[in-house]
Amino acid sequence: MTQSNKKLVIIGAGSLGVMTLDTVLNEGHYSLNQILFIDDGKEIGEKIHDIPVIGGIDVLDRLDSQEHDFVIAIANNKIRKKIAESYELNYVNIIHPSAVISKFAKIGQGNIILPNVSIDPNVKITNHVVINKNNSIGHDTVFQSFTQVSPGCSLGGYTKIEEGAFLGLGVVTLPDSKIGAFSTIGAGAVVTKDIPDNCTAFGAPAKPIKFHA
Repeated sequence: MTQSNKKLVIIGAGSLGVMTLDTVLNEGHYSLNQILFIDDGKEIGEKIHDIPVIGGIDVLDRLDSQEHDFVIAIANNKIRKKIAESYELNYVNIIHPSAVISKFAKIGQGNIILPNVSIDPNVKITNHVVINKNNSIGHDTVFQSFTQVSPGCSLGGYTKIEEGAFLGLGVVTLPDSKIGAFSTIGAGAVVTKDIPDNCTAFGAPAKPIKFHA
C-alpha cells in the first residue's frame, strides 16, 4: 500500500481507538510517527502504545485537513455522530487487511472495519460505521451512518441497519430484516422481523423490551 504523506488523527484513545491503531499499523498506510491521538479523557503528552495524545476535541479547530486525515474511533454512536456533524474533516476509512470485501460493495468515509470481516456484493456502508472483528455481512445489506456491529455477528442478505443502531455480540439477522434507528440488539439475539426505532431488543426471536428517547 502507498505510504500517506499526511498524519492520521485518531479521535478517541480508548479500546476502540487502540483497535483502530492496531488496524492502521497492519494496513501500512501510515507509519508510527505519523499517527496522533485526540481524547478529552487523557493528559496532553500521554502516550498510548507510543502514540502521543495531543489534546482534547477542541484541538480539531486547529488542525488542517490538507496535512491530516481523521477517523473517529469512539464506540458511542451518538457521540461519533455529534463529532462528525460538528467538524468537516478529511475522514478516511480504516480497514484491516484481513477483511474480505467484495469489489461490488460500496463504502463511504470514516468507517472502521476490523479483522476477519467478510462483506458480500452490493453491501452499502455509509459513513462512520464500525464493523468489529469476525463478522459476516450478507449481500445487499445496508448500514446507515453511525451504526455499529459487535464481534461475531452474522447478517443475512438485505438486512437494513438504520442510523445509529447497535448490534451486540453474536447477533444474527434473517434476510430482509430491518433494525430501527438508534436501537440496540442484545448479545446473542436472532432478528427474525423488523425492530422499531429507539428500542432495546433481546432474545430469539428478538423482541423489544424497552423504548428510549
